[in-house]
Amino acid sequence: MAIPVSLTSVQSTSEGFDSASLDLEEEITPDEVLRQMRLAWQNELAAPCLLPHRFDLVECLLDQIEGMEENLAGRTDKASIRIAAHRLELHRLTYLTNDYLRRRLKKIEDNPRRVLRDHAQRLTEGKAALLSDQEKKFAEKYATLEAQLMGKACLGHLQPSFHKIPVPAADLECERVYAEVLEDNVESAIVPDYQDKTAEVVVELEKGTVHLLPFLSIQQQAYEYLRLFRILEIVLRISIVGLYPFWEVVQIPGD
Repeated sequence: MAIPVSLTSVQSTSEGFDSASLDLEEEITPDEVLRQMRLAWQNELAAPCLLPHRFDLVECLLDQIEGMEENLAGRTDKASIRIAAHRLELHRLTYLTNDYLRRRLKKIEDNPRRVLRDHAQRLTEGKAALLSDQEKKFAEKYATLEAQLMGKACLGHLQPSFHKIPVPAADLECERVYAEVLEDNVESAIVPDYQDKTAEVVVELEKGTVHLLPFLSIQQQAYEYLRLFRILEIVLRISIVGLYPFWEVVQIPGD
């Protein structure tokens, strides 16, 4: 899925892709923004917890979509197959961004207080922000409304000592994922040895391999690849596979 070259002209609001918006020293092309956005979307779909946001990509892609729509609106050959193909591409791009946002909002709604706590902790530690400004406002408002509802429906009728709303911790112990390594120099994963509870196994994450691993073993890599994405490009592609107490390494043949 690529953005049509004919629709990425200067008239297509290309200022959304300059170095200021993505903190890059060089300009980034629309196709590169789309490639990065697709990876962020795939990982958000598959990861069992919320990943650091990529709203820089979302805003750039939305600006480009708006410019492309303006270009299409000015075309006279609206019935041509070429225009129909471009409109189909626009629908696909719109779905990608919308679904990315929907998935993130769903994870926020599942446990807004925990998400806000994790977000604040990551900022304190100097790590990539978990939430965008818009998501943070949404989480705070959702948590407030949820607290009001729980207070009126239940907690307000209990003793004051029970008024505090519990914040359940995320249980990722049993989550397993497939991780495809697409870059060199990725930090190794430490996996528990299920035959010896006191031992651990070091799994080398070499480029071109696919691993079935506990998510906790690569959670840090999944977070850091987003923060270092502009330097390392693609590092991990994650997909949920189920709850299996084992892992394996599959070598992918070269192209």
